[in-house]
Amino acid sequence: MSCEGRKIWIEPGAKIANSVTLSPFVYVGGEVEIGEETYIGPNVTLLGRTVIGRRVRIGPGAVIGWEGFGYEKRGGGYKRVEHTGIVVIEDDVEIGPLVNIARAKPGRQTRIGRGTKIDALVHIAHNVFIGEGCIITAQCGIAGSAKIGDRVVLLGQVGIKDHIEIGADSVVYAKSAVLRSIPPNSTYFGIPARPARETMRLWARLWQHFGK
Repeated sequence: MSCEGRKIWIEPGAKIANSVTLSPFVYVGGEVEIGEETYIGPNVTLLGRTVIGRRVRIGPGAVIGWEGFGYEKRGGGYKRVEHTGIVVIEDDVEIGPLVNIARAKPGRQTRIGRGTKIDALVHIAHNVFIGEGCIITAQCGIAGSAKIGDRVVLLGQVGIKDHIEIGADSVVYAKSAVLRSIPPNSTYFGIPARPARETMRLWARLWQHFGK
């Protein structure tokens, strides 16, 4: 294990491969596992039962394994729902700066598939499943229990509703709000997101009526 600086905190019980690089001001929780040749950038926080594969790169300020955002309304207030599940980051994943990946509910996983690349300032909520080889660009938000298939591309500021599925090999254009499941091999955009050609026809009609 290589430590770029001395101000690193590793809790007892953490399992870190010898070829891992830890940058300054990294925190590693006691139930965290980190695989070979992984690079952890400055100010990264790894919490909960987080399992990180081999050759993963995590950018500065990322937080992985913090509790998911979940509450139950009780007695006029809100009670936090326990999140004692795990986060799994598979091999060859890249995670940009200031990304948040939330810990799952009990008995569940938040999982990022092999080879997926995640840009800066992305939020991935509890129980989310992201397939292999996906591209997720800056400022996307994926709500709880959503499922993203293999090789999906989400462009900037896309929002994904909870409990829906994005089929494999689909593309969602920037600033779209996905409120229902998308079949494989689709291209969607808009608010709410629709098939791309349908949205373009709608915009063309709006322009004809209101654009002059």
